[in-house]
Amino acid sequence: MYLEQALPYFWDIFTWYNFLAIMVGVVVGIVIGAIPGLSPPMAIALMIPISFKFPPITALLLMVSTYAAGIFGGSFSAILLRTPGTSASAASSIEGFELTKRGKAIEAIRISTFASVMGGIISGVVLLVLAPPLAKVSLWFGPAEYFLVAILGLTAIASVTFGHVAKGLIAGFFGLILSVVGTDEYSAYPRFTFGMTPLEGGFDIMPVIIGLFAFAQGMELCQGNPKSNISGVKTLSWNIWPKTAEIMRCKWALIRGWVCGLGIGIIPAAGGSVAQWIAYAWEIRNAKPGDEFGKGELKGLAATEASNNGVTGTSLIPMFVLGIPGGIAAAVILGALIIHGLQPGMRLFEENPAVIYTIMWGFIFANVIMGFVAIVLARLMAYLTLFPRGIIGPMILIFSVIGTYTATSNIYDVWIMIGFGIMGYFMFKYNFSAAGVLLGIILGPIAEGGLRDLLVVSNGNPIGFMLTRPLSLAFIACIAIALFFSVKGKKETESHPEGAPTRVDD
Repeated sequence: MYLEQALPYFWDIFTWYNFLAIMVGVVVGIVIGAIPGLSPPMAIALMIPISFKFPPITALLLMVSTYAAGIFGGSFSAILLRTPGTSASAASSIEGFELTKRGKAIEAIRISTFASVMGGIISGVVLLVLAPPLAKVSLWFGPAEYFLVAILGLTAIASVTFGHVAKGLIAGFFGLILSVVGTDEYSAYPRFTFGMTPLEGGFDIMPVIIGLFAFAQGMELCQGNPKSNISGVKTLSWNIWPKTAEIMRCKWALIRGWVCGLGIGIIPAAGGSVAQWIAYAWEIRNAKPGDEFGKGELKGLAATEASNNGVTGTSLIPMFVLGIPGGIAAAVILGALIIHGLQPGMRLFEENPAVIYTIMWGFIFANVIMGFVAIVLARLMAYLTLFPRGIIGPMILIFSVIGTYTATSNIYDVWIMIGFGIMGYFMFKYNFSAAGVLLGIILGPIAEGGLRDLLVVSNGNPIGFMLTRPLSLAFIACIAIALFFSVKGKKETESHPEGAPTRVDD
């Protein structure tokens, strides 16, 4: 029914000004997304003043295109340099950079582009066809479900430790401790700040990601022969189009990633930062003999890239239909929607169908354009892997500082980033999981808020309350299955250590 209503507005995206808005949004999104610290929400926010003189449709097409491309853009730097441009591309840096070190940067970009473009298109089609029905699903999520989603995400820590389970769990627990630093939003009481004013706001996610991954990677690249490069090759293949054999090898990883992204995207406040880790852990648990997770496994990269762009369309569903943003980027787009005189909700579909359906078609088309733009930019950005370590290492350190300060305009966040960078360097060196720390910091506030609200609404009986909710029971079952396969995988690793995926250091 909704598709029939949307079809008449398909050709509206091809007016020259709407088409130009989509093109500009895609290019800006990819470029800004690839720079650590300059996140898609920041790019969208910068577009709002520019869009004041535009018609509402053109302005919102510009923003949703920037959003879709920004999530994908973070994967370039994650794959090529192990410096994620966005929080939604952090998981991609694990397998992606290992592929780059093996001289397979173009192969990694190929599968990343295919997974992201198709994930965005599928997510956009779901947004177009099923937005109102799926918006009702998001209303099923209460404190119990938020708490259980966070716990499900935390089970990924056991999967991303690559044979160092104890160290990974220690890292995850440390991340959970760090997540409670700052002023408690309920009591306004400062926790673990030790009297330091800068810590009252807690640890912002971008300085943490830039430090643990980008700054730590820059320090690592400053070691060794300054004339050698990252990949060890002198020339690059320019066959950017994905090969059929690669797609077929990763087909189930792609499907699982897309499904994970579509499902997590509906949940407000979860988004690609959570979906990527759940999809990656899911893929590791489905590993087959010969898979090399942690050493540059293409299926792992396919799963993370499919999930983080699979989130983009469905995360807009609660925003358009209910006025509830699914994440920070959706919240910024919601603000732009209101600024242009449009009120989200079912009345938007009834009173302004031309606006809402043209935006949805434009979102799908933006993902198609994103694939072609990526082919051009990939040829340029892949040259970074041929730069000598003596150049690229210091460049990463400098841009980590610049990116952090640009993102927050707070010099204290730069020092926090450097602190996490030094910690990340030694964690990588001694096989502690930086991903575990990041997961703890991302999921800690979600778990804490969900548990606190759950205790209130359940009158002190959270277990009994959860057992009365079908969706909570489904999440409990998923957690039990995830823990079962984690234990099973650990036992198989102990029985057959030669088949265990382990991290390979330089």
